[in-house]
Amino acid sequence: MKLRTTVAAVLLAAVVPVAAACGTTAEASSTTSTSSSVSTDTGTSTTGTGLPGGGGGPGGIDVSSVDTEAELVELVQEAYGDAGLDLHRGHQPVQDVLDEVLTISHDELHVRMDAGQNLAAVAEDLGIDPQELVDALTGSWGTAIDAVLASGEITEDEAERYRAALEEAFSFRVTWDGEEATPTFSGLDA
Repeated sequence: MKLRTTVAAVLLAAVVPVAAACGTTAEASSTTSTSSSVSTDTGTSTTGTGLPGGGGGPGGIDVSSVDTEAELVELVQEAYGDAGLDLHRGHQPVQDVLDEVLTISHDELHVRMDAGQNLAAVAEDLGIDPQELVDALTGSWGTAIDAVLASGEITEDEAERYRAALEEAFSFRVTWDGEEATPTFSGLDA
């Protein structure tokens, strides 16, 4: 019995951090956070949003709920991901796109990332141009930009600038080397 308890404890210790990083636990997927952006002394930033699920970490962003320019700014920041989660950067919010483009299981993605591959390296190993992944990610979150544009809160020119910022953020996320500080996006006028 003691051996079984020890084995269970070891397995739990290995699985819970990975599940939490991916938002696969009930507790992780039901959390929301408040808006903040804090730069650390290493230049990395950690960000949370008032959006459902909290964004780049566990639970993800509800892109369909973005309806203001302030939320677009948060959305672009969230697209960079959470550096505190290493190469994973909180891929749960974009898992559907990763599944569609990379066509590998979530577990296989973890194996590759735990071995040191970023999303670009994973894509290249699978014969996929990393830009295809960036484009798919940008397109999947670009609907939020369309919604704010349709509301009249931003102009077409501003919408295009947000699309470019979103693409830049996802390019960073896909190609992140594990070292470079995460940029802070404060809006178009910043």
